[in-house]
Amino acid sequence: MDRLNKILTRILVFLAAIVFLTGIIFSILRSKSKTKDALQDSEKIFLNQAEFKSFSSQKSKAFTKIGKLRAATKPGKNGKTKIVLITPYIEYSDDHTFYEELDRNLKKMREIILNYFSEQTAEELAKKNEEKINSELLEKLNSILILQKIQRLYFTDFLIL
Repeated sequence: MDRLNKILTRILVFLAAIVFLTGIIFSILRSKSKTKDALQDSEKIFLNQAEFKSFSSQKSKAFTKIGKLRAATKPGKNGKTKIVLITPYIEYSDDHTFYEELDRNLKKMREIILNYFSEQTAEELAKKNEEKINSELLEKLNSILILQKIQRLYFTDFLIL
């Protein structure tokens, strides 16, 4: 009986070791997969150079994390507000540290853009050309940045509804 207990104990220890090692191997493989997925996701925030043909240099990137925004304008002469739908993209020099600064200030940048459109009536926005809106927004966005300045601002969507 003593011999049988020793054999069963060794078998249980052996099985426990196999389960433990299998868990470790599975965990390592899973973390590598997550790291690979995270890297692929981080690459999705950059647009291809072909999508912005007007980029001035090959060392430019597009920061696309701002996403689609909706802002209500200030009430116009008729007392009604309009909705502005915009999807801004920021061109910046290919610098990882500056990208991190943009990422840290993402909430502030969204707030600046939303406030810009909510402080104006739809009529005022319609009178301005895109260049004027871009320059005013660039000035406001660049005022919160320390390391560098944003090179250009693009809108893939710009609708006043």
